[in-house]
Amino acid sequence: MPDQPSQPSGSRDDLRIEQSRCLPNRYSESECRRCVTICPRQAISVDDGLRVNPERCTGCLLCTTVCPSGALEINHQFDACLAALRKVENPVLGCCRTSASANASLVCLGGLSDEHLLSLIHSLTGSLQLNLSSCQGCRNSPMLDRLLERLRRLSDLNGDQNGCRIIIAEDGAAVQVQQERLNRRSFFGSFRAALFQSAAAVMDAAHQTVERRSEYAEKRVPERRQLLNRTLRNLPAERGQRIAHQYSHHLAFNENCSACQGCVAICPSGALTTVTRDQQPAFIQENCTGCGLCVEFCLDQAIQLSSPHNERRPG
Repeated sequence: MPDQPSQPSGSRDDLRIEQSRCLPNRYSESECRRCVTICPRQAISVDDGLRVNPERCTGCLLCTTVCPSGALEINHQFDACLAALRKVENPVLGCCRTSASANASLVCLGGLSDEHLLSLIHSLTGSLQLNLSSCQGCRNSPMLDRLLERLRRLSDLNGDQNGCRIIIAEDGAAVQVQQERLNRRSFFGSFRAALFQSAAAVMDAAHQTVERRSEYAEKRVPERRQLLNRTLRNLPAERGQRIAHQYSHHLAFNENCSACQGCVAICPSGALTTVTRDQQPAFIQENCTGCGLCVEFCLDQAIQLSSPHNERRPG
């Protein structure tokens, strides 16, 4: 059993797990091991069903940033976090160890995927400080390099252009937390909203389970892709198209396609749909996360999937 930290860092309960969406669970020959590879604690296995070892998992949330199917997601309401940050001109986002020095917090900032960062950048104004002052002394510290790498990649892709400026604060003394400024009307409005948010959080915690069960045939767009789609829809057309180009996947069928519709059945997000039984499936780009399961599953080798960032894709 791993040694217990003097301060909290998270646990398996901070993950929402849906085994039926795990690619190797859906297709035993799938080579997807993204979560296994990125986990610094060796807490995840997929060879005999998706398993997260509660004795090893410390809630760094890195696995949620690479899972393409929504089998592993953050067990937290990011929208509520974003709403709290919007109330301040230059807010601070922290983790469970720095929540007292932040306007909003997540369990661990390792869960900030490209999609979360894009949402923050293009939903907020001014600047956003990420309070990383406790990262070096935390057992989730391996997430730090990954987070900084994502921020650099976004900058290289100009994903942060014309958006909120993200400031890294690794020294607690550099963190400046601004309080929401309220007049009488906005005070009562904010108080009422806070009550509703607190009630919603309690209800949410009461009803959310770490293990979510769904039917194999159920289609659902993963939360990260939903978040990206909302961000893109709220952007000016030219900026939205520029970012969408970097994060959209492209799929095509070649002459080997027999229109068997197997890829429609295997796809977990509904990105492929049946037009008629004797035609190639239709592709819904905004539902696709580039997981590559359709490519692996196709016996005819009839599917070509191209993805941004030169990410490794099966096939």
